Parts: sequence; C-alpha cells; structure tokens
Amino acid sequence: MKTINFLPWRHRRQQLCWRLWTLLFAGSLLFSLTVMLSLQARYAMNSHALEVYLAGDKTIQHQLEAHRARWRALHDEQQLTQQAAILLAKTQSWQPTLVSLALAMPEQAWLTQMTFQQSSLVLKGYATTLLSLQTLTESLKYFAGFTPGPAGELQQDSQGRWMYSFRLKSQE
Repeated sequence: MKTINFLPWRHRRQQLCWRLWTLLFAGSLLFSLTVMLSLQARYAMNSHALEVYLAGDKTIQHQLEAHRARWRALHDEQQLTQQAAILLAKTQSWQPTLVSLALAMPEQAWLTQMTFQQSSLVLKGYATTLLSLQTLTESLKYFAGFTPGPAGELQQDSQGRWMYSFRLKSQE
C-alpha cells in the first residue's frame, strides 16, 4: 500500500485559511477606518459649515444693530425736528397777537413783563398818565382772542409813573 502524505496539502490549506482570515480582518479594518474617516470628514464639514453660519449670523446681527442705531438716531432727529416745528408754529401763531397788542398800546404806556400761563395772559408795565392807562384799558377790552379778566393792581411809583397789571383770559 502506498502512503499518501497529506502534510503539504494541509500546509497549503492552512496558508489559504490564514490568508482568508487576514484578508477579512484587514478588509474589515480598512472598512472601519474608511467609515471613521468619512464620519470625521463629515463632522469637520458640518462644524465648518456651522462656524460659517454663526459668523454670518454675527455679521447680520452687527449690521442689524448698526441699522437699528441709525434708525433710532434718525427717529430721534425726526421727533426733535417735529417738536421744533411745533414750537416754531406755536411761536409764530403769537405774532399776530403781539402785533395787535403793540398797535393797541398807547405811546405813553409800555410793557415790562408779559407771561402766558394756563390760558391766561398777564401784562405788567408802566404808563406815564392816567389817560394813557385808560386808553390801554379800553383797547384791551376789544383785544382779539382774549377777554378781560379780573383787574390787577395799580400803583404810582416814586417817579410819578403808574404801574399796572392786567390779566386777560384766552378764548381758545
């Protein structure tokens, strides 16, 4: 009988098995490394995209704050302009009243103080004669936009001038 030596066949079979398992292990290792590198690259890309997005948001926020500050300044300036226009209109609305008051004043009488508070106009001044004071009193009765209020005090100073005070109520 002839003996067959299976030793070389076993040795080849064992090498094939080792190669197969080495290839499977190396392949799975390479596949795992590829997946991990892919995930890491994806995470890095997402992180970079998020940083770019946040930088864009910060830029937009800074621009919005700058725009908001400019808008507030413009709004405040516009309100100041409107308030100045209202004050100017109120001041200019007094011009006809003051002109008519100047025309109603006799030459021997003049004003030292004029105040307007709570729809009441108070006139204080001096007159050199009682006749000029009476003329002023009569002309103030017909003063447009105002009605005579209670009579004020009347005194004569050391120089002989008459100090007077009139209160006129606004009809508005």
